[in-house]
Amino acid sequence: MDSMPLRDIRFRVAGVVFVTFILLLSSCSPEKQKPDPQQEHIESMMAILAQVQKNLGRIQQKESVVERLSSGIERNESQNVEQIGKDIAASIRFIDSTLVASKNLVRKLESENRSSSYRVESLDRLVSELQIAINTKDGEVNTLKGHVQNLNKQLSSLLATVDVLDEYVQDQEVQIYTAYYISGTFNELVAKGVLVRINPLEKLFGSDYRLASDFNINLFKKVDITETRDLFFDKPLKNLKIITPHTIGSYELVGGKTSSLLLIRDESAFWQKSRCLVIVTEE
Repeated sequence: MDSMPLRDIRFRVAGVVFVTFILLLSSCSPEKQKPDPQQEHIESMMAILAQVQKNLGRIQQKESVVERLSSGIERNESQNVEQIGKDIAASIRFIDSTLVASKNLVRKLESENRSSSYRVESLDRLVSELQIAINTKDGEVNTLKGHVQNLNKQLSSLLATVDVLDEYVQDQEVQIYTAYYISGTFNELVAKGVLVRINPLEKLFGSDYRLASDFNINLFKKVDITETRDLFFDKPLKNLKIITPHTIGSYELVGGKTSSLLLIRDESAFWQKSRCLVIVTEE
């Protein structure tokens, strides 16, 4: 397969984040010692922009992987064609899920900014730029998929069917990439047997909540850790508290007055210590 031309949009998005960073600096007085609501709003928008930029960069990398693997098959360099087909499928699944996550984040960015009393009009133009970039990338990915499907047809004697692109996740792999999360008030999670009430002595050591030694995993929502980049909560940021252990720096909580987003920066690191995420939504 001839190498497919891919437009590199990383510079455009990097420019978007840079311009937004300038907006952040210009809107915040150096004399202020504490973040004000306007600064918090802009910082939240910046975090979402940075995540979209990271997503687009990762998509670009996966596109290169698909091109390299496909070229290797065409030159008869691949010893295990079926495995290569699965690797291509995995990359395409990642690209698809990351594009969807990016579109959702841009919609969130647009909605949060327009509904905020500290709305930054320049962000509306930046959102339009991001939407154009994502739509362009969407078109490139669809073209890439077309090339891969054509290649798969050429290898029909080695691959049973083109459906190999949809059969990457087998039973064992589902278990490897599955995680669970649940949220609710303290009383709700106690009633479900996820949290237990602690005694006054434990409170002296700074504990507010304690996980139950055993709980019903069916009460949790199931997610694929390779596809889940963010989780939405209809509670303000100050009302959220993560109970389970997760690696510092692998995630970030951002939000406004009515809702919040948990942005997962590094999926492997985030879920390494616990495959169950428990969040208390304090009143």
